[in-house]
Amino acid sequence: MRKICIITTRHISYNPRVLKEADTLSANGYDVTVVTVNNHAGQRRFDEDLMKTRSWRLRTVNFRREEEKWRWLFFSVRQRIFLLLSRMTYRCGVAERAAERAFGELANLAIREKADLYIAHHAEALGAGYKAARRNKAVFGFDAEDFHTGMNESSTPSASDDLIYFLESKYLRYCRHLTAASKLMAEAYRDKYGISLPETILNVFPMASLPVREVHDPVRFHWYSQVIGPNRGIEMLLEAAGSIELSFEIHLRGSMHSSEYRDVLTGLCDRFGISPRVFFHEPILSEQIIPDGNNYDVGLSLESAVSMNRNICVTNKVFSYLMSRLAMIGTDTDGQKDIFTHFPDAVVLCKMNDAQDLARAMTVFILDREKLMMAKRAAEKAACERFNWEAESKKLLRSIQYNL
Repeated sequence: MRKICIITTRHISYNPRVLKEADTLSANGYDVTVVTVNNHAGQRRFDEDLMKTRSWRLRTVNFRREEEKWRWLFFSVRQRIFLLLSRMTYRCGVAERAAERAFGELANLAIREKADLYIAHHAEALGAGYKAARRNKAVFGFDAEDFHTGMNESSTPSASDDLIYFLESKYLRYCRHLTAASKLMAEAYRDKYGISLPETILNVFPMASLPVREVHDPVRFHWYSQVIGPNRGIEMLLEAAGSIELSFEIHLRGSMHSSEYRDVLTGLCDRFGISPRVFFHEPILSEQIIPDGNNYDVGLSLESAVSMNRNICVTNKVFSYLMSRLAMIGTDTDGQKDIFTHFPDAVVLCKMNDAQDLARAMTVFILDREKLMMAKRAAEKAACERFNWEAESKKLLRSIQYNL
């Protein structure tokens, strides 16, 4: 049995892409281990719940601030030292240790797995994946869920951008297996680093048997992410909602960025007179997101071009909305315009950073219930016929088989 080790720097409960990849490879006869960090007590509990039904292994570097305070402090101080050193040089392993505080421990865990293929997720995991692959004479791969050097929302490159660019320039040329989360993202990696075009593996979800629910009264708009925070279109959404003199509900799900940001949002709700119509919900397990979404009518994907990555990415929420059988309102980023061409009847497009145009799009669905039901059915058709993990995972398996 061929062995695959996936290396990431996030909790699996907050990384559905890794979860889907590990599940698929395990179900298709590969011996799979995921190596990652364990640095948050709350997320660890979600990880433990997920692993109760998994056939693959999870190995973690533990440094939770709540439970391993001194270990967490040691890792943090050590990383800070390497960050200071990185101002002078990235060489001799400085960049790797500056980018990921558990780099050495993560690499050692991966080395002990003695896999045939190592797949790094996130740029910070590249060094650990390469080190383990080289030590065990294995194939090396990378999955780009984001365009990491394009995530900066400032027009001025940061020290972090330079650090990530150094790591990707150093390691991507050694990757035989390369995948990316959108077509435009794959092209951006190819053009920037002169590598072969990564295979596009969309952030779609496994098939779920869910009904196309009748439209609720009032219409329910749904937005979710790991974090309810700034620069995610929420302020624009509340402003748009405040201008609509019709019945509706807005449901936001995720961890609040901060108590101060919650105060900002509640203040906006009060200012626009929509507090009774806006509901905040706590995070849930990734496996519950699709059935939970089925309780609403319209999914909101309100990305903006605050960074290159945001402009070219296609986020999880787009495909979760499809699988939840929701109509969708999406902003006109390049990545979203590209993917929306495949299911135009499910989406009403609106302009980025334009509350008035968003209000127009919301009003379309509030007033025209027949159009809303048709959009829901179009979403179901797209999800069942093309945009599901059962179909998309075949590309992943072909790439693995070809490169091993």
